[in-house]
This record gives sequence, structure tokens and C-alpha cells, in this order.
Amino acid sequence: MTVTPEAIGNYYTNNQAKYRIPEQVQVNYVKVPISNFLAQAEEELTKTNLAQIVDENYQRLGTNHALIRDAKTPEGAKAKIREELIRGRALAEARKKGLEFARPLFDLDPKTANLQEQAKTNGLTVEVSAPFGPDGPKDMEVEQNFTKAAFTRTPDEPFAGPLMGKDGVYVISENKRIPSRIPPLEEIKNQVEADYKNGQGLTRARQAGQAFAQMATNGIAQGKTFDAVCAEAKVKPIELPPFSISTRNLPQAEEHIPLDQLKLLAFKTTPGKTSDFQPTAVGGLVLFVKAKLPLDDSKVNAELPSFTSYLRQNRQSEAFNDWFRKEAERGMRDTPLFRQQQQQQRPPPAARSAKS
Repeated sequence: MTVTPEAIGNYYTNNQAKYRIPEQVQVNYVKVPISNFLAQAEEELTKTNLAQIVDENYQRLGTNHALIRDAKTPEGAKAKIREELIRGRALAEARKKGLEFARPLFDLDPKTANLQEQAKTNGLTVEVSAPFGPDGPKDMEVEQNFTKAAFTRTPDEPFAGPLMGKDGVYVISENKRIPSRIPPLEEIKNQVEADYKNGQGLTRARQAGQAFAQMATNGIAQGKTFDAVCAEAKVKPIELPPFSISTRNLPQAEEHIPLDQLKLLAFKTTPGKTSDFQPTAVGGLVLFVKAKLPLDDSKVNAELPSFTSYLRQNRQSEAFNDWFRKEAERGMRDTPLFRQQQQQQRPPPAARSAKS
């Protein structure tokens, strides 16, 4: 592929919006790390029979819970639960310290954004974040409320926190705002050139795919095999194992196309025929369906009990959720909040008499 400066310049001009950097902020922050409280948290939890608490949580969560799903043994799962319990207690202690540090800042009148002075008094260090946008800082393990707080600081509300993070809590103030801008071509030339090449390559790949699809259709109609058509076009076909609508993974195909998209394409294509060209994010493909296979009775009989159990559990879960929703709605009717909402929704007496 030949790339000229004129082509890169035109591509940049026509796609400038793609390279716009949104407004960014930098914040001053004081971090209270949970590592300072892990030993204390473990000691306190051990005094309350930590092993029993871990066992109870293991039984309550079940092996499919996200926290312990990847554990290979019950002991490994319990170790993860133990670690999480200790981290949770340590994070709570860190938050208490964060509140102790932040409270005098919020009591200042007028509020002056002097985070440095308050930090020095408490033996803490103020750091400055790297600039970040609406997606949040890349080098800090914080939650979305950290980003929201950073973008909503004002002279009247210069401080925010304590804000929870994975490894500690934060108290922040605004350092500076960086307006949204479009970088000049010289600053992002390598990125623009890569995007241009990728776009051109994608276009050419799809053009080649369209041409091959037509060639395959004609070749199959003339009695040629799909392998022969591929050999003639000098492309290498990928042979997939049999799959069904219920197949949950197919690694050989998922490198190229989402599995649901492949299933839809496969089951609407006539056996012995090729599909139309199917565009994908990385180019596209043509599918040849060899045959639709009959059900394997032995496999059906072997898997039927587990499928029936799975279906029963789903139905039971649906029934429980429906019952729980109705009970919750019934319970809400007896609350003061519900009665207040009902009164607010009623029309005033004059309106009711006029209507009647």
C-alpha cells in the first residue's frame, strides 16, 4: 500500500472529529491506602473467628459467584473470600481516616482549596494526577464517582471525598482543567497513518471478499467443490467443527466473527451453498455450509437430564422472582412513602368535582 502525504493530510482533515481529545482535568489528591490497615483488619477479624465467617460466606455465595468462580479448589475459594473480608475491613478503616482528614476542609469558611496545608498537618502527601477525561484516570484504580467528583469541583465546593478506590480512599481538589482540543497532524501523525492504512486495508479486503463470494457462487453452480474454488482463488478455507444454535463457544470462528452472527449466517444458508459476503469488523467472510446434521440420539439422551435440571432451575427462578415482585409491591402499599405518593398523584378536590 502506497501512502502519500497528501492522502494522510486529506484523511486527517476529513476525520478530525475522530481525534478530538475531550475536556480533561487534573486533580490534587491525598490517598489513604488500605495497605496501612490490612494487618490490623486481619487481627480484628481473627478475634471474631475468621475461619467460621469464611466458611459461612463460602456456603452462602456458592461456587458460581464472580468472586470465587475461577478458584480451582474449595481451599482456593475460601482464601479469596478471606482476602476480600480483610480488604473490606481495611477499606472501612481507611475511609474513617479519610473522613477525619476531610472534615476540617469542608468546615472551612470561606472554603479555600489548600489541600497541601491540611495534608501537611496530618503527615500526608498531596499528589497530582495525570490529566484524564470522562473515562477516568488510567493509572488509578478508582470508581466512577471519582471522575464525576473531579469534573464537578467549583470554587464554592473545591473538595470531594473520601472517594473509594480499590486500594484506598481519596480526598481531592481541582488542579487544572484542560479544554477539549483537536491535536495538530504533526502531533498524531503515526496514529493517523495507521488509521488510514487500516481503513484502506479494510476496504480492499471487503472488495476482495465480495469478488470471492460471486466467484464461489458461480463455481458451486458449475459443480465445483468449495475447496476447488478456494484453491483457484488462492485462499485458505477454515474448517469448523459441527455446531448448533445452543453452542456457547467456537474459538476457531470467534477470532473472526461474533458467534451469534455466525450462527445466524449458517442457519439461513442452504446446505451445499455459500452465503453472501458477510462484513465483519476486521474484513469479512463467506460461509459454505456442508450439511445440516441429524440429532445424535445418544448425545440427546446423555445430556437431557442436565438440560432438564437447568430448565427446571430457570423456571423456579422465574417463579420466585415473580412472587417476590408481587410481594414487594404489596408490601410497598403499606408504607408511608407509598401513601404520600398516592396523595400527590390525586387531583385537587376542585378538579375532581368538576370532572364528576
